[in-house]
Amino acid sequence: MNPEIEEKFGPRKLEDMWSHVLSYHPFKPVLDRAEGIYLYDTDGNRYIDVSGGPIAINLGHGDKRINEAIAKQLEKFAYCHPMLSSQPRAELCERISQITPWDLNTVFPVSGGSLAVETAIKLARQYHTETGNDQKYKIITCHESYHGMTLGALSAAGGPGSQSKFMPYMHPWPHIHQPSSRPPAGMSTEEYAGFCNYELEEAIHYAGERHVAAFMATPVSAGEDYGFVAPKEYWQKVREICDKYNILFIADEVVTGFGRTGKWFCMEHFDVKPDIMITGKGITSLYAPMGAVIVSDKVNEPFAKGAAFVHGFTNQGHPIACAAAKAVIDIIEEDGLIENSAEVGSYLHSQAERLLKHPIIAGKRGIGMLMPLELVMNKETMEFFPQGAQAEQKLQILALKNGLVLYSTLYGPRRPAAHKRGLPVFVFPQICITSEQVDDMLDRLDTTLTEFEAEVGV
Repeated sequence: MNPEIEEKFGPRKLEDMWSHVLSYHPFKPVLDRAEGIYLYDTDGNRYIDVSGGPIAINLGHGDKRINEAIAKQLEKFAYCHPMLSSQPRAELCERISQITPWDLNTVFPVSGGSLAVETAIKLARQYHTETGNDQKYKIITCHESYHGMTLGALSAAGGPGSQSKFMPYMHPWPHIHQPSSRPPAGMSTEEYAGFCNYELEEAIHYAGERHVAAFMATPVSAGEDYGFVAPKEYWQKVREICDKYNILFIADEVVTGFGRTGKWFCMEHFDVKPDIMITGKGITSLYAPMGAVIVSDKVNEPFAKGAAFVHGFTNQGHPIACAAAKAVIDIIEEDGLIENSAEVGSYLHSQAERLLKHPIIAGKRGIGMLMPLELVMNKETMEFFPQGAQAEQKLQILALKNGLVLYSTLYGPRRPAAHKRGLPVFVFPQICITSEQVDDMLDRLDTTLTEFEAEVGV
């Protein structure tokens, strides 16, 4: 690689002030400001935010309406004493209930997606204890799933990469396979999805029906098939199985919620109601830290009758985050961004064909403004990049040179590679992006892929 390009855009050395930040390995550019889909560094370079940060910034950067909502709340108070009624919290919960489908009418706001997962697990457990099923405590999840980085969320996750160093603390939850775009030989994707339904019922049998509290899954697949959208029939069968065995269905919509897939929530595409829905990331478009657990009337019933949920965090429903989230919801509605996500998302996917012509692009998946690409050494043989090849680092440097900021988590600093998965490129732009901006982004990505192929000798 050109030494000048590597020096300008490559990984930062941990020295000077950076040496005091624990386990932080960014690339050289320093963010100065952000506006819309664009990021600007301190040298004046402009980049397109291809992934909406960590698949979380659904609205544009620097929206003055959100800034004003936060400032207005700050003028009143930054935090509400727990012994007093928090009006911002109540208003946000009511607002969320107005946009959620079905009877998901009550909300427990927290300060992030991982804490929302922890909250959902505890809520599922207490729901069963309050309804006379004290033995129900197990949570079934999927192999290669991802639900966050706290210990409970890591227990639910289905991959050894993030768990390996913390295994003594992990709870051994049962795991099943998730639907895949790479089914076993001789099976269609629909047939394999049916097999995964069968495996869920089998896991319930062996874990003990009387012990299983919930099944938790993301609406789109994680792991080697990140972004794969299972057939509607798969989710309908999941709902049927959960009802059959008195098991709660928890949909983890931390990534897919708040317009990312062309609807407010991804489960709407399948017309399948979860008992509990986990949200985060896009709920505030990262203008402030927040997550939320949205609960059906069924799950809320014992608590509505007086049971106290044994749970809480200092920053749950923080007024500043509530102000940001309310503004985000209003802007999504006022600007027609659900419709834009569906329409421009469809255009984004329609334009992917030119990227698929690259010999290193094995495929693309996703829905709406969620389009992961998979990069491999050879898509005919599905040979993957070896971890020592620094493929991700080279790709990131070239993308930065071409005015793109990518989010890619296969290798990363000191991380093990995922099982049977190429290098992911998460094309998840903000849901306010225009078709013209999509064209510019894909032009730059096309150039980046061509240069990357030359760099790795493809």
